[in-house]
Amino acid sequence: MRLIELSSTRSLFKTVRFNRTGLSLIVGKHTEKQAKDIQSTYNGVGKSLVVALLHYCLGANKNEQFEEHLAGWDFTLTFEHGDETHRVTRTIGESELNFNGEPIKLKPYQAALTDLGVFAIPPDTPGLSFRALIKYFLRPGRSAYLAPDQASAKTTDYYRLLYTSFLLGLDFQRVIEKHDAKQKLDEQKELAQRYKKDKELREFYVGEKKAEVEMAALRERIAQLHTNLDQFTVAKDYGDRQAQANELHAKILDARNEEAILDAKLADINLALNTRPDVTPERVKKLYAEAKVALPDAVTKRLVEVEQFQERLRANRLRRLELERKNALAARQDWQKQRAGWQAELDGLLQYLKAHKALDEYTENNRFLAELIAKAKRIEDYLSLLNKYTTEAQRIRAQMGQATVQTTEYLKTAKPHLDKLMDTFRGFAREFYGDKPAGLVVQNNDGENQIRFDIDARIEHDAADGINDVRIFCFDLLVLTLRERHAVDFLFHDSRLFADMDWHQRLTLFRLAHRVCKEKGLQYIASINEDHIESTRAGAETDFERLFGKKTRILELTPGVSGSGKLLGIQVEMKYGDE
Repeated sequence: MRLIELSSTRSLFKTVRFNRTGLSLIVGKHTEKQAKDIQSTYNGVGKSLVVALLHYCLGANKNEQFEEHLAGWDFTLTFEHGDETHRVTRTIGESELNFNGEPIKLKPYQAALTDLGVFAIPPDTPGLSFRALIKYFLRPGRSAYLAPDQASAKTTDYYRLLYTSFLLGLDFQRVIEKHDAKQKLDEQKELAQRYKKDKELREFYVGEKKAEVEMAALRERIAQLHTNLDQFTVAKDYGDRQAQANELHAKILDARNEEAILDAKLADINLALNTRPDVTPERVKKLYAEAKVALPDAVTKRLVEVEQFQERLRANRLRRLELERKNALAARQDWQKQRAGWQAELDGLLQYLKAHKALDEYTENNRFLAELIAKAKRIEDYLSLLNKYTTEAQRIRAQMGQATVQTTEYLKTAKPHLDKLMDTFRGFAREFYGDKPAGLVVQNNDGENQIRFDIDARIEHDAADGINDVRIFCFDLLVLTLRERHAVDFLFHDSRLFADMDWHQRLTLFRLAHRVCKEKGLQYIASINEDHIESTRAGAETDFERLFGKKTRILELTPGVSGSGKLLGIQVEMKYGDE
């Protein structure tokens, strides 16, 4: 796949025509007047916009900044693949594209790009697509320049490994297999976590209860309830008889109260019957005689009369008390008789109620039985889960262990290819740093995770400026020239790759890119600022013009208030962001 041209029907847009091989530079520069202005900047002229538009034409998703600022603009990308030339036109804000003269929706267009065969993706391989892999040749956004294997901020560690393993010619199926195995293991753990949220089952997890013991107790209670319900006899008049029993119970309590009152009354009567006068006439006479005082005859006569009167009163009082006592005994006997009758009737009702049950009690027992059965089911599921999880987890771990051993053997057999990766990367890095240790290392990751290979593109240097950018360049050039499972003939780097490099690194990079791409018939496309180019002039000597002259400069963009020197030909403030 080779880039030919990026154009637009808008006359102000500056068409980008790419050189077929070697360098194609999009240069941000100042006019002679702007060069004297220390506040003048290269930013915003459209260098990074070229990358964003290429991605947009190659099936990137909706771009909100484009729709806000460039609604209605159309852009056409012409590219070659194999012996065919393809043209795609995409109008911002419209749902359809035009691909090779035919209208097409975005999703089918993305699939059509995959079907072109630019990447040798086996059928039904999840995660691999043209859109996912093209980013390693056309890095979009700032986050794509953080690490060699990261071409997008949204890509997870697993997919980064999948894409790089695919492009480096490694056995990427091993990557997928470990990822899938770990996912299955995580699913088992997730199922267990669901049961841990159950308040009743949580106790089993922390060891406070034994599920097997609790299950045995539940089965016993369930069996007993089943037996009770089988023997349950529902009385239709249960409610009436229960109300009657309650009424009899209340009457019995009233009778006992009445009997207690009568018992207290009889005690008072008995006490009164046994009471005698404290001072008799004989006692009075004796007291006077002891005092040697003679009582007048009138007084003595009066005392006799008083005694007779008191005796009559006492006789009358005794007759009244005896009558009251007789009546109280009769009343108490009557209450006792009634109470005995009510008690007998109540005993009969209680026997009936004991033998028969109410419908609501039967319903409540059934509800309680259902609760016990549900609880037993949860515990059974828990025990089944434990057994399944233990068995399945052991099986998956054994499978992962076996895959780790097999991967170790695979890496041994793949040593010639690994040596090629190592030597090619080292060769590129040596151009920059001489004999400093460098290389691309592929190791087996034996951890219980989703990562099959640990891939490290390393250049050991004393934290020099631009070291990471050189790693990215060497890695990308390695992927481009390996031609493993892809037919991409271009590599595009944005100006941010060169910003932190010193002039030696920058010059070496373009010399290496130019030489390799010319030898192999490939394209190296870069957006770069004029000052970064000029910094290499003194060291470039005879090859400055060859590297940075008119033949390699396919487009020059200049800043300005009007925007006429910019890519769009107008002044537009946009933030492209990371895809």
